[in-house]
This record gives sequence, C-alpha cells and structure tokens, in this order.
Amino acid sequence: MTAEDRKTAEDPKADDPSSPACLAHEADDAYMGFATQAELAVFLKKLADAEGAGQPFGDLLREMLPKVRDDALHRRLTEKLRSHETKIAREAGR
Repeated sequence: MTAEDRKTAEDPKADDPSSPACLAHEADDAYMGFATQAELAVFLKKLADAEGAGQPFGDLLREMLPKVRDDALHRRLTEKLRSHETKIAREAGR
C-alpha cells in the first residue's frame, strides 16, 4: 500500500476537490452566466417576431450569443447573424 493509498483510506474525502471552482462543471448554467431555458424561449420568440416584422435583429443576436451554452443552437444563431449582416451589407451597397 502506497502513502497515497493510506491517505485515501484514512480520509475518504482526500480525493474530493478542495475548491468550489473545481466543481464549476456541476454548477447551474444560470449561475455560470448562461441563459436559462426560459430566457432562451423568450429570446427565440422575440427573434421570430423581429424577423417576421422585417425588423433588424442583429443586436438581439449579438447580445444573446455569449449567453448560449448549447453548441448547436449557438452555431445556428451565429449563422443567422452572419446571414443577416450579409443581407444588411448588400442592401447598404445598393
């Protein structure tokens, strides 16, 4: 039995993280600064309403993107922002 094994046998919590930061992966998304499911639902409705009304929505996307934790949703919203900015730039160039 090694010294490390003896330490673990004597203190079962010896392998537990010593700092709350080590448990960050277990924290709630909202605690870590990401949008909650409710916030995302409100945002997606607001985005759909803006798109449907033909209003600019780039600022909405730029504000929300840093708060989106889901990789697939983040990619879709990033592509939507790029497409929107390209369209605005084309219209401005006319």
